[in-house]
Amino acid sequence: MLTASDPFACIDLDVKDQTPESHLRRHEQIIGSFDSYTERSLSGRGFHIFVRGKIGKGRRRDGVEVYSQDRFMICTGDVTRPRPIEARPELLAVLAQEMPAVQADALEVWGDNSVDWSAATLAAQDQGELGRLFGGDWEGRYPSQSEADLALVKLLMPLCDSPRECWLTFRQSVLGRREKAARPDYAASTLGLAAQHLREDAKHVAQGQVLAEQLFWRPHPKAGRFRLYSDADHDDWPPQRWLVKRVIPDTGVGAIYGDSGTFKSFLALDLLAHISNGRDWFGYRVRAAPAVYVPFEGQGGIPNRVKAWRIAEHMRRNPNLLVSLAPPDDVRSNIAVIMDPMNLRDASDRDKLVLTLTEAGWAGGVLCIDTLAHASSGLDENSSAMAEMLTVFQDLQRRLGGVILLIHHSGKDQARGMRGWSGLHAAMDFVVECQRHKEANAFEAQFVLSKVKDGTTGTATKFAMSVVQLGLDDDGDYVTSLAVQPAPERAEGEVTMLGSKKGTIREIDAETASADDQFVWRWAAQQVLEGHHPSKNSLKGQLPDMKHSGYQITQDRVLAAIERLLAANRMVSEDKSANGNRWLRPVEVTPGSAEGPT
Repeated sequence: MLTASDPFACIDLDVKDQTPESHLRRHEQIIGSFDSYTERSLSGRGFHIFVRGKIGKGRRRDGVEVYSQDRFMICTGDVTRPRPIEARPELLAVLAQEMPAVQADALEVWGDNSVDWSAATLAAQDQGELGRLFGGDWEGRYPSQSEADLALVKLLMPLCDSPRECWLTFRQSVLGRREKAARPDYAASTLGLAAQHLREDAKHVAQGQVLAEQLFWRPHPKAGRFRLYSDADHDDWPPQRWLVKRVIPDTGVGAIYGDSGTFKSFLALDLLAHISNGRDWFGYRVRAAPAVYVPFEGQGGIPNRVKAWRIAEHMRRNPNLLVSLAPPDDVRSNIAVIMDPMNLRDASDRDKLVLTLTEAGWAGGVLCIDTLAHASSGLDENSSAMAEMLTVFQDLQRRLGGVILLIHHSGKDQARGMRGWSGLHAAMDFVVECQRHKEANAFEAQFVLSKVKDGTTGTATKFAMSVVQLGLDDDGDYVTSLAVQPAPERAEGEVTMLGSKKGTIREIDAETASADDQFVWRWAAQQVLEGHHPSKNSLKGQLPDMKHSGYQITQDRVLAAIERLLAANRMVSEDKSANGNRWLRPVEVTPGSAEGPT
């Protein structure tokens, strides 16, 4: 199966009885020019050339097809050119330019427009399940004819050279004669599910073979006996693999939970973005994988949260950059978000979700459900009925692979863990708790590894929320959101002095002072970009209008921040503006510049 996330492309050279000699000569030229791994197709007459390169949508012309995603093929191993799979992006682009793009509605059901008569004959003569289904015998053995159709297509697919041939062959059966089978959407969805099921079956077979190789070479216990494993037996088991080292395994079902106001959804989004980008998360090593986010609540705020993460990430990568009002194109969260309504308790919606992710190449990573309460609406979350939802999530994990990550709430007694059924915690492969102490800064929190199978439990990591300005709305008011960042380190008892013109002095910690400086600098920079001339008095006077920003700061802290910024040359006092007052211009130190602030 070729997907958008892998680096491979396939050139399919189709040969039929009526294929012109000129096409055959062109096929030979293509095989020689690409000089990469080449094998015969299932028919024994055509060829598959595998190369490294991407072309986007499939291309087709004169018996030549090129595709790099949304396709499956039968790999025969009948090698005609035993070469490595070579990188051929330039040749691939030239070949693709000479061919028309396949129409979008044909992408899912591609291939020759002909029946595979050898497969149809084999099915008609078969004495087993293939023959019974081909002859229309399904009632009493399948819940519906659609289930029987899917089972027959799964049996036919390995016998045919392409999805279109498979479907046209299916149409020759008794099951394929009904009117529904003529619908293109039914063909596409059935073929897609069949391909997905075959991939899952292949995974289970591979896993079974590994177990067989590990176990069956030793004497099998007698009937009615349990197998006893020794120390040497345990050495043969594969090691634990991690998506986030020592935090999240590469397969399983887990949860991030916490009380309201502990920023658990923000933390989850930050985690997904680090996984999708393959970047270490709070010092934990991360393996890159697809990340999908399904928010059942607060969907309207998701675009702003993603934008805030991108801006914050841009500034983390560029520590000398003091303000950024828009994220650059090359800084992306790479999270796929699904906002369409769905009912995960409905098997058809789960099928639709699995089909969507497998076809788009987003399976096998992490699927985040926010929140568990909304996803299980209608169930009593305090009863064992929640076991039904665990079965749902385990089914999704089995079919998609990777990890199912649930966002959940704390109970009324936070010390007792996750809200609801007591068996929930025991069923999880990992649990992360978000906490925020009442005495802490409003934008400070921490997450604790409450449960990690084969990992370290109880480890706490502090994090902070930064206020990110996203611009102005239609009324000219600031639009802000929050982004997760590591909590700044400071020495025990470290403080900074906050001055006042009235002569009073009080202490604030260094972290708050740093946050104040950042907030005031960005606030003044935004004012300058809008054509204003901010001053101490104007900023102090506008402070009541800044409450919507989410950052709490007083007038004396604003003035103290200005003094610190002036002293650090991050802000300069300019000549009088049109209103007769001196104004403040934020400056930025250009990295590597001998001239200093700009």
